[in-house]
Amino acid sequence: MVEWRGRALAEFPELRSVIEHEAWSCHVFFIELLDLVRDAHRRGDVDLLRRAYGFAQWCLEQPGGFLSNAAVVSFYEHAFDEWELRDEVARWLPAQVAQRARPLWEWRLPADRLAEVDRLLSSGDHPG
Repeated sequence: MVEWRGRALAEFPELRSVIEHEAWSCHVFFIELLDLVRDAHRRGDVDLLRRAYGFAQWCLEQPGGFLSNAAVVSFYEHAFDEWELRDEVARWLPAQVAQRARPLWEWRLPADRLAEVDRLLSSGDHPG
């Protein structure tokens, strides 16, 4: 399994206590990271958004499935939980995220919101 803590600590020193807590998995880290991401969207903190979405994408691309699944289940699945940020969030999601997370969004989002997510992600105004 790929070691995520070192990379996370280098990218997010502000989450040191979460990252270094041995009993907590990357799932707990992703929950905390999502809080930072939402605040960063509201503040327009592009540096933090670049680091956070970059880290999540790095996890998504790791072999073995553990980090990839953690990124999908604990980060991308909840990307649209704060609906007012949907336009901003969609701009940061690479195309492969929709393929992996859409089944979870289908389960979590009402049909009208899922249709809006599909529209936002098909607009081409996002990485990937």
